[in-house]
Amino acid sequence: MRIAMVIEAWKPICGGGQVVAYEVCKRLSKNYDCKIDLFVMNLEGYTGPEVEKRNENFRIIHVGKKKKWKFKDRLIWLIEVFFTLLKENKKSDYEIIYAHSNLPGIIAKLTSFILKVPSVYHVHGSGVRVINEMYNETLAGKIIYFLEDILQTKIKYNLEITVDRDFLNFENVNEPVYIPNGVDHSNFKAKSKKNKKTFNILFVGRLHPQKGLKILIDASRDLKNLFEKKNVRIIIVGDGPQRSELCSMVCEYGLEEIFEFRGEKRGSDLIEEYVNADLFILPSLYEGFPLTVLEAWAAKLPVLVSDVGDLPYVIKDGENGFLFKGGSSADLKKKISRILEMDTSSLSQIAEKSYRKLVDEYTWDKIVPRIYEELKRVR
Repeated sequence: MRIAMVIEAWKPICGGGQVVAYEVCKRLSKNYDCKIDLFVMNLEGYTGPEVEKRNENFRIIHVGKKKKWKFKDRLIWLIEVFFTLLKENKKSDYEIIYAHSNLPGIIAKLTSFILKVPSVYHVHGSGVRVINEMYNETLAGKIIYFLEDILQTKIKYNLEITVDRDFLNFENVNEPVYIPNGVDHSNFKAKSKKNKKTFNILFVGRLHPQKGLKILIDASRDLKNLFEKKNVRIIIVGDGPQRSELCSMVCEYGLEEIFEFRGEKRGSDLIEEYVNADLFILPSLYEGFPLTVLEAWAAKLPVLVSDVGDLPYVIKDGENGFLFKGGSSADLKKKISRILEMDTSSLSQIAEKSYRKLVDEYTWDKIVPRIYEELKRVR
């Protein structure tokens, strides 16, 4: 099977969508002998070769001149990747055009029409219901809302994959197939939490309005005395456009001794953050199926997350994790207070249940075969 896969952001940007694209490409190329070209943006900060050959069947092609992660540059890149893909097709004769949301859906539809091959669209999370609220109904918010709605629900693809069961309830010209994300849990080794002097709450993700970190800071202001009593530290791992604003909020509320911004981390450094934490938190306004939750489970870490996207389907409150009402700092405050009053043994039991669920259902060795079967069906 010869596949042209398209995703916008790539190194130095690395979020859940990028990890999914890479893991799917790696396993399809190795385990099923698929020939895959992954087309990505050539972003400022990336210093590697234009074409990365990952194995005999898998290449990553950084398209165009160096660009910033700005909307104008992204639109220019769409034109560049369109012509680059058609050029590469003369040598590779692609059988499937596979795009990851959002804007690459345009490329998938256009090139599949021209080349007369199936189009696949992989939705990692839909913010259609909250984007206007998140951006306070600005012009940018209206444009993003319009594009997401069109690309995710109004354009017909041969196959649409979603990681979010809530997305199945949207009015949609497609009939999306639900396939969750996965994780390689073999790299995570949980550490003993005995004799720790601090209780570390960990957030991992992009510092962006979507992630709801203002809600966490608001809740923390009211919990400051409890945090000081319990010696709580909130570790923020990641970077993004909201960093300066979030740091200012922390200072304004006098929470400098509680919050610590550690920047973006990857590989073993990121795993170390997970295994040293006591609780993982994700207060997002919207999500699909966040990889960070699976990574926390792999480190046998209890999780506290908002009830958005696929999370209410996979987490039973108080059983294999904790849920709070998305967007509600009051509910988040209640849940954090409740967790801090629990003993270590109870939290460990919850973390162990989530780890078993991960091993049984959410490893890449279980997820990628499902994607491959769907690709065979539409080829």
